[in-house]
Amino acid sequence: MAIASLSPNSVLASPIQVNPQIKTDLQSSVPQVAQDAQKSAKAAQTDTITISVQALKMADDKNIVAKETENDADEQRAIQLENDKADAANNLQNAAQRSAAKAYAAVSSNQ
Repeated sequence: MAIASLSPNSVLASPIQVNPQIKTDLQSSVPQVAQDAQKSAKAAQTDTITISVQALKMADDKNIVAKETENDADEQRAIQLENDKADAANNLQNAAQRSAAKAYAAVSSNQ
């Protein structure tokens, strides 16, 4: 069997052009390569999930309930804050009235 010498043309040539005897080997391996490529493509695929309309509606309903609960809590916090401000204002007013009463008592006792 003769071995072809290396030349620029043989280096750039495909294996079939350099050695015609491997033609049968490559032809039998092509389907295997295609099968391997399909296996890789199948392995890369992800699973899909189908969500029913009812499931979407239930999830949306839960989100609505959660938002309403959060809004109620926000309203309660706002009401509590207003009540705290009113209590603070009343405490200041009561303290001012007590101070005024003490000052009046002090002035009245001096006269």
